[in-house]
Amino acid sequence: MRTKTPEEQEIGFQITPIVDIVALLIMFFMCTASKIKPEGQIGVSLPGSGEGGAVVEMEVYLGIQPEGSVTFNEAPIGTPMDDKLQALRDKLQGLIKRFGDKFPVYIAPSPNSMHQRVIDVLDACAASGVKNLSFSEVAG
Repeated sequence: MRTKTPEEQEIGFQITPIVDIVALLIMFFMCTASKIKPEGQIGVSLPGSGEGGAVVEMEVYLGIQPEGSVTFNEAPIGTPMDDKLQALRDKLQGLIKRFGDKFPVYIAPSPNSMHQRVIDVLDACAASGVKNLSFSEVAG
C-alpha cells in the first residue's frame, strides 16, 4: 500500500480548532454578561421636578487675606492669631440653624495666603456643619 507524500496530501481547512475557540468565546461572554449591571438599574438620586423647599438666595464668601485675616462677605471676622476662628464657627452655625445647610459657602483665599490658614477656615466650616462648600477666585 502506497502512502501519500507530503506534496500529494490535501491540505484542508480544519474546523475543529475554530469551533473550540468560538465555543469558549460564547461561554465567556455568557458568564460575564450576567455580571454587568445595566445603567437603568444603577441607583441615582436625581433632583425633583418642580417640588422642593424654598430657594435660598444666600451665598457666603469667606475671604482669606495674605496676612491671615478672614472676612465674611467682606466684613472682618477673624484675626491672624485666631486659629480656631470661633466667631466664624458661631456665625456659620447660626446661619445653618436659620436657613439649613443648603446655602453655598465659597472660600476665596488670596494668592499669597498661607495654606495653613485655608485649612483653619476649612476646619471651622466642617465644625459648623457646612455641607455646600466650594473654592472661588474672587470674594463676593
